[in-house]
Amino acid sequence: MSEPLQLGDDWTIPMASELHGQLLAALIAGAEHGEAPSLDLGAVQGMDSSGVQLLLALRRSLHERGQELQIVAASAAVREALDTYRLRALLMPES
Repeated sequence: MSEPLQLGDDWTIPMASELHGQLLAALIAGAEHGEAPSLDLGAVQGMDSSGVQLLLALRRSLHERGQELQIVAASAAVREALDTYRLRALLMPES
């Protein structure tokens, strides 16, 4: 299994396009090795609805390939955003 991705500390609208490109590249690279990317979101200081949408889109894309999204760490900001939209159980089932 590869190292968890760490994609910066700001998962908000201004960073959505850049994050989308990085997630897409990781998805493609992982698919070549049959691995779903795991995400380390422990350093994320800000997440808004666009960050949550990116996680949902990544989860859907992986699900279509028979893979599951793994979030190995989540900051308080990430947990709060997921709780706001009542998505923590969906995106982080172990926590």
